[in-house]
Amino acid sequence: MNMVEIIRLGAQFFNQSRANTQTTDENSIFSALSELLSGNAQGQHIDLQAVIQDLHQSNLSHIATSWLSNDVNANISATNITTLFGTEKLTALASKLNMEDADIIIGLQDALPTMIDQASPGGEIDHTLLMQPAGEIHSIDDLMDINNLKSFASTIFNKK
Repeated sequence: MNMVEIIRLGAQFFNQSRANTQTTDENSIFSALSELLSGNAQGQHIDLQAVIQDLHQSNLSHIATSWLSNDVNANISATNITTLFGTEKLTALASKLNMEDADIIIGLQDALPTMIDQASPGGEIDHTLLMQPAGEIHSIDDLMDINNLKSFASTIFNKK
């Protein structure tokens, strides 16, 4: 499973959660989750390791450990979601998706454990998923990244 598929899965779990997602669609959730996780709207350059580090720094190591393990995922409280991302980011996400802040938190409570779980089959975040180096072209969307486009052009014209 690649990072785009993991974020898509997260968007599905978010959309199917107890949150009121009637005013938004799964593609919008996908883009918003990607951006919340420091990536772009296409699900590239996501850094789930940062989420794990933030959990550890917030004295929530037990949650991070359960998400990374093959055991049952620990629940994360609304307060801990707010601590993890901050009120400002959550409010911006709610505004972007035309949802209530509380529904954003509920959706994240369901989506985050699933995404981290899928990205860490061996107990650690698969580092090959974290960042796609510039210059690796896997789809036409990858060409939209200016660094990839420059690298692609230099390869074609044999110039660095």
